[in-house]
Amino acid sequence: MSTTGLILEDAFPDVQVEPDTIEMPILESSIALLKDEQPIGSFVMITPEAVHTLVERNVHVFMQHGFADHTQYTDMDYANAGVEFVDDFFMLSRMSRTLVKFTPFTDEQIALMKNEQVIFSTQFPSQISAEQIQKLNERKVIALAMNLIKEERGMYMTDKILSETWSAAGVNIALSAFLLPLFEELAEEPRIKFLLQRNPLLMQSAYCYNGFLCNKEIAELLKLPWKDITSLCWEVN
Repeated sequence: MSTTGLILEDAFPDVQVEPDTIEMPILESSIALLKDEQPIGSFVMITPEAVHTLVERNVHVFMQHGFADHTQYTDMDYANAGVEFVDDFFMLSRMSRTLVKFTPFTDEQIALMKNEQVIFSTQFPSQISAEQIQKLNERKVIALAMNLIKEERGMYMTDKILSETWSAAGVNIALSAFLLPLFEELAEEPRIKFLLQRNPLLMQSAYCYNGFLCNKEIAELLKLPWKDITSLCWEVN
């Protein structure tokens, strides 16, 4: 594991590059946690305690400074848990296969993603454009939305956590407990197809996969063609 709290944002000079002209080795078992431009309430996807659990399980956890500035947690809390701080999005996308963010990824971030990047965030069907879908599919990005995951009775898991938890601190702990095993699997399994096959929760969350839009609601809103994620995951390649 690399040194706790390592700052890497100045490793490259400030030069203009095309997104795919620099390739960096992806660290095995790695995940990147990104700061939100406009945070939602006092909520965070993963607490320092949950990050420490990932680190103890030999997952490299990268994070942008200020990831949880809108909550009761500080950068020092996450540094003590074992994260490595890297602020540059382009570098993060090259160092880790999976990028995690509470709010949707921006147009600028989508433009810098590498081929077959895995992204995990919230994504409401009414808040994504056809242009964003096109760019994600051009790069065969695997796009997953945590707010699309339902529990066995059909209620969305994030809605369930928010409705049944009274405090922001409680929501953060509940979200971490729900997301921690998913993050561990996303960090450790390089074969996303097989990960989706054996994890129904992650399969529910997929809206772009291997160059295809695979969410019916988004497709109907944007009047775009789509393919069912189940058929995509079991197609013979």
